Amino acid sequence: MTSPRERLFVVSCAGMFVFGMILGLPGTVLGQPETVEQFGLTLADRGLLISTLFAGLLVGSFTSGPLVDATGQRVALILSSALVAASLPLFAMARNGVVAAATLFTVGLASAAINTASNALSSELFPEERGRRMNVIAIMVGLGGLAMPTATVLASESVSWRAVVIGGGVLSAVVAWLTAQLPPMVSTMTRRDGVIAALRQFAKQPGFGWFLLLVTLGGGNEASMAGWTTSFVLASGMSASAATLVLSSHWLGLILSRTLFSSRVDQSKEVAIERSAVLSALALLVLVVSASPALVMVGPFLVGLCMALVMPTSLALAGERIQGNPGSLFGGLLTVAQVGGMVVPASIGFIAEESSVRLGLALLIGTYGAIALIVRRLSTER
Repeated sequence: MTSPRERLFVVSCAGMFVFGMILGLPGTVLGQPETVEQFGLTLADRGLLISTLFAGLLVGSFTSGPLVDATGQRVALILSSALVAASLPLFAMARNGVVAAATLFTVGLASAAINTASNALSSELFPEERGRRMNVIAIMVGLGGLAMPTATVLASESVSWRAVVIGGGVLSAVVAWLTAQLPPMVSTMTRRDGVIAALRQFAKQPGFGWFLLLVTLGGGNEASMAGWTTSFVLASGMSASAATLVLSSHWLGLILSRTLFSSRVDQSKEVAIERSAVLSALALLVLVVSASPALVMVGPFLVGLCMALVMPTSLALAGERIQGNPGSLFGGLLTVAQVGGMVVPASIGFIAEESSVRLGLALLIGTYGAIALIVRRLSTER
């Protein structure tokens, strides 16, 4: 592993670990009794705070595409990791809901280019291995998401969740430093259009609109499971520590599935996405209609196993089908993913406030069904 592109990929994986910690942050922190009491959070407030993080990711994803195309993946990783290192401690120091919302937005804004740059370099530098590479970086996201609740539980006897969040900031600073030690990369693309020209080019290509919708729903579903699993378990009568452990198991399910199947998705990306979406809808249906405590404990893990391939493989399929600037392409796709990350969790929150968390989570059955139909449509447009 001596080539510059391989070293850049490895460092980007470390950055995606930090990105996963950030995605796991709302689900870990906002369900803590200490946080709920201090910030005075209702169920709807939790949904809105989750959406605040994704609002930051939305703005950051929109601006990170042109940044990656203009500066390259390496510089974008350095800048984004350094900003995350500065912003995570600010969230840890928040003492009320307003400050927490503002700093969550900042964290999302700062971290977006890590996601865009890592996906862009996987697509541009490894065109024959897009599916596998994107699932590998998604595994690192899962490991980061798993680390956040796990570290919080393990450290709860000696330190608060705030120390874990600050630790994530330190790790992000290390990623920025390591990336800065790498030599500059030379892009394989001969020409890069401006962002407006690139978007016009994408819009002319078959299936681009369907890819936007596919990634919007995929991003919203992942954000919803990450943000609402602890609240679902707490609403089922379990303790806060049990809820955090169940959230950890959900991330573990994502990691295991991506590890087991990432080497196979390049053979047939459409089939992998469709099967994953159908199985996710079925797993969620069983989870929301059953009142079994055992199923409440194991259900999110099973959902994680089923849904794992949808998002990274959808991005890989888009990178394969849509031609043009990789930074602008993945910046645009990840922008709409954050729209989903804002809308779907917030919708669950409003449904939960009016009815129950269980009914709110049932919304994801329909979104996964829609994903299966979209992929079937894309399969006919080849």
